[in-house]
Amino acid sequence: MSANELKNFENQLELLSFAEQLSIMEYLARLLQRNQNSQTQNEKPQVKKRCFGSAKGKFIYPEDFDEDNEEIAQLFGAI
Repeated sequence: MSANELKNFENQLELLSFAEQLSIMEYLARLLQRNQNSQTQNEKPQVKKRCFGSAKGKFIYPEDFDEDNEEIAQLFGAI
């Protein structure tokens, strides 16, 4: 909105009664409140991205991972 348009708008507002001016101000306040609410709803919390491979080389496991399955099954009473 240019400065001339704003001045014209202000002049038009002055011609209105106090009740009409108040009504317009209440309407603008509701619009501003809706705008604030929609902005806060659109904001998403920042989620830390996972860095895959960050534990690479920190854990060692045997070549044949299933080698001890029978022993483990006996320990838990599955056999």
